Amino acid sequence: MHFLRLLLYALTVVLLALPAANAQFDDHYWTHQYGAKGLLLNGAVIASTEDETAVFYNPGALGKGEDFGLSVSFLTPTYSVLTTDGYLGRNTEANNRRLGFSSDLSAVGFRPFKSHRFRAAVTSFSRYKSSLNLREREVGPVFNEPNQLFIGNLDFRRSVSERWFGGGMAYRINDNLSVGASHFLTFHSESTSLSIQKEIVDKDNPFNLALGWSTRFKYSLSTKAGMLTKFGMTANWGNVKLGATATTTTYYYFAKKAGYDVADLRVFGNDSTVLVANFASATLYDYKSPWSVGLGADFRIGRTRVSLSTEYFDHIPRYTVIDAVDDPFDGLANGNHSVATKVQLENRSVLNVAIGLQTRLRNEQSIIMGFRTDFNQRIIDQGLPTLSFLSTSPSVFHFSLGSLFKLKQNQLSIGADFAFGKKITAGQLVDLTNITPENLFGFSETGIIESRYRSVVFIFTYDFILKSWKDWRKRKNDEKGGL
Repeated sequence: MHFLRLLLYALTVVLLALPAANAQFDDHYWTHQYGAKGLLLNGAVIASTEDETAVFYNPGALGKGEDFGLSVSFLTPTYSVLTTDGYLGRNTEANNRRLGFSSDLSAVGFRPFKSHRFRAAVTSFSRYKSSLNLREREVGPVFNEPNQLFIGNLDFRRSVSERWFGGGMAYRINDNLSVGASHFLTFHSESTSLSIQKEIVDKDNPFNLALGWSTRFKYSLSTKAGMLTKFGMTANWGNVKLGATATTTTYYYFAKKAGYDVADLRVFGNDSTVLVANFASATLYDYKSPWSVGLGADFRIGRTRVSLSTEYFDHIPRYTVIDAVDDPFDGLANGNHSVATKVQLENRSVLNVAIGLQTRLRNEQSIIMGFRTDFNQRIIDQGLPTLSFLSTSPSVFHFSLGSLFKLKQNQLSIGADFAFGKKITAGQLVDLTNITPENLFGFSETGIIESRYRSVVFIFTYDFILKSWKDWRKRKNDEKGGL
């Protein structure tokens, strides 16, 4: 029976893991928050988490929970707008609007042994779920060529998805100190593609192509069952709670693969055409996640609790993901026509911070607000300048406000999170407003671009905080006896 109960808990976690819509920016480290309190406090919970989300935020805090608990975080509608000025040329603007749901989490906590000192939890959640999309078209005159027209098409897409499955256990050393660890299996996939088509045609006969360039580059990678471990500690002295965490890099992958798609077509009127194209699988040499260290504090000032959290993510030096040399003609054409493809990744070190305030209005209701940073850690591969469009994913700042209601043994959160980000950088991909025959076959990479991100997340989360089945039945029987 004990094994069947544990199996039931695990199945509950998997069944409650609902699909989530994509966020509209790159895979920042603090993109998603979870749980009724975690969402409203904007992640300032390393020292103050009190539910099953502790299996992710701070496994040491699991030892402070009840015998049995169920945390479900979903149904959080999200509306976001990403605006880019100048990326495709002077006085050009591209908007991308998205309506969806934030990432989900479900977790079940229980006591695996007949001891109040041990407590465990299993969980499933989306760690990253994001995408960037842009499709744009420009038609205009060619500089100093009154009898010609320019046509430009751009299609950029990037998606990142990472799902975690795992569990953790905490040991309560005494009433003031608890330590724990969580172990996860991660499933990561990402895909990035850029397609550009530029043509110069006769104004009188637009079907007569004078010059044309179509270029495409895409790469994808995926890893399965990568292993990652998180350690946590929580301590309290009177009115003060402290928490600390350490998260390893992903240190083993059960399986991994990669692929790429390259094409380059150049047309010089009716006289000459140059085509190089290849579509192939490739060896995924490596994929890395950073070490991180988190610290948190929680204390009371009057009727308000102040929660602080910070987490440092280590720098990931530049490393090779894909390095392939392949003949797109499979050796059947005369001569050597091998094409080299190389993809490298690098992440800068990032320090994110969060602060949350909880003011109790009465025993059943609290007003909660929070603030957090979510800095973009990604450094663009300089060997692939065409993918510098990722600079449109700015660092983001979040503000949240809402109420937390206690409903018997459970809690309900209602509120909203507002986010914004802005980035100004050099790296214009192409100036579609200033095309000449001389600059048709290339990228400008010089102009200034400005990116602005805004979003609102409507928070509606219900956490079940139940005691053991025996205590629950006893409480029900006591209620019936009092009638």
